[in-house]
Amino acid sequence: MDFDINFARSQFLQLTGDPDCVFCSNAGGSYVANQVHQVFENYNRHMRVQPYSGYSPSREAGEAMDRARALWAEALDISSDELTFGPSTSMNTYVLAQAIGPTLRSGDEVIVTNQDHESNRGVWLRMARQRGVKIRHWNVEPEFGLLEAKSLKKLLTDRTRWVFFPHCSNLVGTINPVQEYVKIIHNSSNARVFVDAVSYAPHYIHSPRSLGVDGYAFSLYKVFGPHQGILYLNHQTAESIEAQCHDFNVGAISKHFNPAGPLHAEVAATAGVLDYFCALHEQHFGQSDQNLREKLDDLHQLTTTHETRLTQSILDCLTEFREVWVLGKQDVKAADRVSTVAFKHKQRSSSDICSELQHHGIGCESGNFYAYHLVEDLGVEPEDGFVRISLVHYNSQEEINKIVSALQRVLH
Repeated sequence: MDFDINFARSQFLQLTGDPDCVFCSNAGGSYVANQVHQVFENYNRHMRVQPYSGYSPSREAGEAMDRARALWAEALDISSDELTFGPSTSMNTYVLAQAIGPTLRSGDEVIVTNQDHESNRGVWLRMARQRGVKIRHWNVEPEFGLLEAKSLKKLLTDRTRWVFFPHCSNLVGTINPVQEYVKIIHNSSNARVFVDAVSYAPHYIHSPRSLGVDGYAFSLYKVFGPHQGILYLNHQTAESIEAQCHDFNVGAISKHFNPAGPLHAEVAATAGVLDYFCALHEQHFGQSDQNLREKLDDLHQLTTTHETRLTQSILDCLTEFREVWVLGKQDVKAADRVSTVAFKHKQRSSSDICSELQHHGIGCESGNFYAYHLVEDLGVEPEDGFVRISLVHYNSQEEINKIVSALQRVLH
């Protein structure tokens, strides 16, 4: 079955804008599906009151928020009280660090990577320093920025309490084998595992329970939705760390990691992301009584094939230039690479190349993308960093042809 790119693009109002600009900065924030706009507008027009009271607009507001929670629990295949909505993943991990910190003692150890976005690195380092906890660094290999299992094994001890790493780096683009790493961690320690999936979720919304992780997080404003983050913590983990909510909410686990009240309209609008995926599924598979988890798995097979084709075209183009250094795996043969491609010219600045590409109508970006320490450790000046082209399933082959043409003109 071919992916219906025209239908997918028709579901995003922004894609009807400037036809001369190719938007390929999705890793920083995707376009928003029409279904999300519809929920958000309806909520703000008709239900912008305090929810969960008995009168009609308030009752309907609460129902809209409950619908979002129920749909996301079904999509992730988790219990609804294992789900926390927060303003972003950066904020969710900050709150989580405050919850984990009091459970750690001097002499305990945590493992962090330099492949991560700062939201899955800086908060844990700060927490560890405050608690006298030993920090062990799982660093990438220097050629392509990949994490290796053999390096992880050397770091694990009977004092390891937490391991933090990304499902996929926002610069390296290669998918880390989470289940393999979880098995290694559990074979050598009693540590809990937290995975940042911000850069992976736009390409596939995985079930965290099936990965065997204790915590999992991603941001919906990078998954075609509103500015909200989703945080999963399994029951055992959530009950073992310190609640960060108002005292009177202690005992309601779904509220434990919200220091303030939720953003009502934004929470309700997260349901629109799944409404979009349901529409996309029906377009390809017809009406179905499958649950959301099954529908997301069906769509993954379609969108991955489409995105893989686009990504390989970009990689093929870049590998023609000997002066260009591409992070991550250099091909998509193993199906373990998302369509985020970061590169640096060995003689020219990334900001200059990015400006030239933008002049040719390519909406890319350059810099360190909050992976400051990764860029620095790779020997690159962090303020200039890498050029990043990041695609998702609504990007078309026609757009890729324009990107490739621009790259060839700019890099020659």
